[in-house]
Amino acid sequence: MSNSMNPRRATAALAAIVLAALCTSGCGADSPPEQQNRLDKAAGLAQFKVTCTKDMWDRTRKSGLDGTNDEQFDKVKPVKLGGDQGKRGLIQITLTGPQLVEYLRKLDYDAHGGLDMNGQRPGDNEPMARRMYDAIAPVIDHIKQGQPPQSVPQSVVDDTVADPSATPADKT
Repeated sequence: MSNSMNPRRATAALAAIVLAALCTSGCGADSPPEQQNRLDKAAGLAQFKVTCTKDMWDRTRKSGLDGTNDEQFDKVKPVKLGGDQGKRGLIQITLTGPQLVEYLRKLDYDAHGGLDMNGQRPGDNEPMARRMYDAIAPVIDHIKQGQPPQSVPQSVVDDTVADPSATPADKT
């Protein structure tokens, strides 16, 4: 019995190695360096609130990461806000720590360059996912692990046009 490898098997083995290397280096998201720390902090939260439009929530809760609308987010019931916020179509979503971890993974994947199984960028939610991720990340960054928060951490995505009568100092 010879120790030499069949050329067909050698080609298949090389292709498998190259594919594995590509997927570990390029198929996933190009996550920010703080991502793992954010996931660790999010996992320890009892609750996290997100305020945004219903459309923003509906579009960002779906992800190219798994190509489906994850059932765990079907259990999350958005609450329509009252007053001026309600008139602008804002809702509030309350997530558990584990739900926030999954949501951050989806946002990271869609916002930071994840590729689907065919090597393509999934969907067109990148700007929304990036905006939502960029709103949630600094709130999580300020959480101190091991210390219960004084109030439920909250992120608000509600960009409004500055009042045209405001002075430049008021706009900062």
